[in-house]
Amino acid sequence: FPGIYKVYYGDLQPLYVSQNGDFFIYGDMFNISSDGIINLTDKDILQKRKLLMQEITNEELISFKAKNELFTVTVFTDVDCGYCRKFHNEIDQYNNLGISIKYLAFPRAGIDSESYTKMVSAWCSDQADLSITLLKDNKSIPSNSCENSVAEQFELGRTLGITGTPALITQSGKLLPGYVPAQELLMLLQE
Repeated sequence: FPGIYKVYYGDLQPLYVSQNGDFFIYGDMFNISSDGIINLTDKDILQKRKLLMQEITNEELISFKAKNELFTVTVFTDVDCGYCRKFHNEIDQYNNLGISIKYLAFPRAGIDSESYTKMVSAWCSDQADLSITLLKDNKSIPSNSCENSVAEQFELGRTLGITGTPALITQSGKLLPGYVPAQELLMLLQE
């Protein structure tokens, strides 16, 4: 509205700044209209998250594609996370419901951690899907390195507000933090 500007300073949450720059608001902005009350900040965050996710190429992902794909969900994952392992152990259930899963790396302990090294090895493997499955089964894989985007994926996750794993992002840009069982995920995606 007049005199207020939306400013991004590095993450998804905008600041609302007065025209003269003397005042700012950090929080949600709402629009009151005949359609009801609409959270404009949530809409902006959803759109910005969706745009950032569209910049990711399929080559950067480890994918488990459903035969009869209805939906695709991108999951920020860590190979040493218990709920990520539980999620991955049920990958066939997601795929059988028509949900393709695409993994991005988010080593929670950071890019100097053992999890990061393991994930680089998986992303650099000739059989990345098998490698990540073995790691999530607490098995070892050969150490491997190559030009990869694991560090960039981790930074993207931080930009998107990811603080834990698994963190699911729908095609519409909605963030679903934490483990979501297959049937529940299908219902959320159908909404």
